[in-house]
Amino acid sequence: TPLQRDAGVRVCAADDQPHASTLERLSYDKILLTILDSNPYLSDGSRQAISTAADLARIHKSKVTVLVVDHPGTEGDPAVKLGVINKSLHEAGCEDAEILEKSMESGSVLVGDVADEISADLLVISSEAVHTKQVDANLLAEFVPCPVLLLP
Repeated sequence: TPLQRDAGVRVCAADDQPHASTLERLSYDKILLTILDSNPYLSDGSRQAISTAADLARIHKSKVTVLVVDHPGTEGDPAVKLGVINKSLHEAGCEDAEILEKSMESGSVLVGDVADEISADLLVISSEAVHTKQVDANLLAEFVPCPVLLLP
């Protein structure tokens, strides 16, 4: 049974079933997976983001849009990176994915614009993009119109 706390916060017992409205709020129809990785074979953080997005897509029967942001002057064949992304998504069981390639502008604004364009319900991104200053977490919070899942 629910417990009442002095602060007015309702605490539910572990066996309480979630309400349908809670499940609807946690439904993600369109997931935006953003890859800002100069490594054509992808870093561990990017691979984790792909795996997490694929898992969420399977659970929620979501469509995944992969935003691959290319950096000016990046060496290597971009087709290799796209192949690795496609293979990783497929291996993780994600069948409904679309890949968008964009050139680096302002990373945070670009991510926000694409999230807006596709009406994303969730953004999945590796924290490496923040650590390497390709995106600014504060600007993501300002420009991205949906929840942001920032993975280590």
